[in-house]
Amino acid sequence: MTGTDAEVLEFVVQEQSKITKKKIKDLKFPKGAIIGGVVREKKGFIVNGDTKIKKNDKVVVFVMPNAIKELIKFFE
Repeated sequence: MTGTDAEVLEFVVQEQSKITKKKIKDLKFPKGAIIGGVVREKKGFIVNGDTKIKKNDKVVVFVMPNAIKELIKFFE
């Protein structure tokens, strides 16, 4: 991404991942990170606060370098 320090990361969600436990609005997602979109069963969509991430979803996240470590905890 030109003109910014942000990185784009893609995760394949595992069943035990913290991100599957609550709706996005209730997760206390790290500042400096935002979900750009999700691919579920070969269909892509944009999330909102009421979206619940599921096992095997592919999640694209835009993240600032200082938030990467905290972000990864949601996908472990």
